[in-house]
Amino acid sequence: MLAYISLTLLLAGAYYFLITFLLSAWDSHPDHLHGTTPDPDLGVTILIPARNEAANLQACVDSILAAAAQVQNSLEIIIVDDHSEDGSYELAMSIADSRIKVLRLADHLQESTHPHNAYKKLALQYGLSHASHDHVIQLDADVIVPTTYLDSILRVLATHQPDFLAAPVLLTGSSRLEQFQILDLMGMMAVTAAGIRTGRWHMANGANMSYPKAQVHYEDSATASGDDVSTVQRLAEAGGDILFLKGLSASVRTAAMPTLSSLWRQRLRWATKNKYQSSAQMKVMMAIPFLNCLLLLGHPFLSLFFGEVAWVLLCIHLFIKLAIDYVYLKQLSEDFGVEAAMRSYWYASVVHVLYIALVGLASLVVRRYVWKGRQVS
Repeated sequence: MLAYISLTLLLAGAYYFLITFLLSAWDSHPDHLHGTTPDPDLGVTILIPARNEAANLQACVDSILAAAAQVQNSLEIIIVDDHSEDGSYELAMSIADSRIKVLRLADHLQESTHPHNAYKKLALQYGLSHASHDHVIQLDADVIVPTTYLDSILRVLATHQPDFLAAPVLLTGSSRLEQFQILDLMGMMAVTAAGIRTGRWHMANGANMSYPKAQVHYEDSATASGDDVSTVQRLAEAGGDILFLKGLSASVRTAAMPTLSSLWRQRLRWATKNKYQSSAQMKVMMAIPFLNCLLLLGHPFLSLFFGEVAWVLLCIHLFIKLAIDYVYLKQLSEDFGVEAAMRSYWYASVVHVLYIALVGLASLVVRRYVWKGRQVS
């Protein structure tokens, strides 16, 4: 009985202090845009790997070109088609702009006999080998950038010259399931910022990050370990200067997963990559929410052994999580201008417990999954 009570209070307390730490680090995060101006001589290559993105690619490129109109810098856009089956390559080739270069990964790999598992890494490395500029902005093919995007990124690059720049990715959608995803990923943006701000862990989202071309090489095509997190961790371990650009002006947006099945496949893909993380502090940070959610689901079953004590502990445990999560997400939603998503907070809170526990457990046993019609292990 005492061990059960102690474990509940220990995990709830650890979760409280974790979220408090994240919020404090977010509040103190500097505005790297203040007082800076872009360097007009800095050329940039925008690298976009694309697989079956015919529904999104045109809007993505249009938004980039609109942002490019706000700066004077030399710009090229490299789209690397990764064996698309929906006409993505043909669509990319039809976009009439001299700044756009379209490559096909199939042409690059046609003579290769080596086994591959991480095709996105191969696409990125192929694109990097054709980049004309020394600095690269890496985006996903389904994102929309604001007109302020390039101006904001270029200001930071000119002033701070970081070895790696991570920036926010936000989701859009109106259903309860989509708003859950908006709140969840928004929370992860603060986790990313806090880790980089304090140097305790390093994360990034491959849909919105930037780096000098010479700093990055995607060499492992046999392991789908995450091009984003593995890259930023490798640079951090080498003593690189890592920055997170906080703010809407450098945020990109993409649609949330429309169905529960598509969400499950996406988040399982993300979670299975966690086993490749080298940071002990990052593993502890991820373990705290996971263990809390497991215990929250376990309290009703433990009532068979501990009776009313288990129900009392469930109420205390759940109250602590809901209260601190509400404060955390409310502030982030205001900072990112998505206050409407908080209308689904109570629904999202229930889903979050199930999602963290089930996806976390599945990631420990699942070795193969399907993503965009391709089986990955």
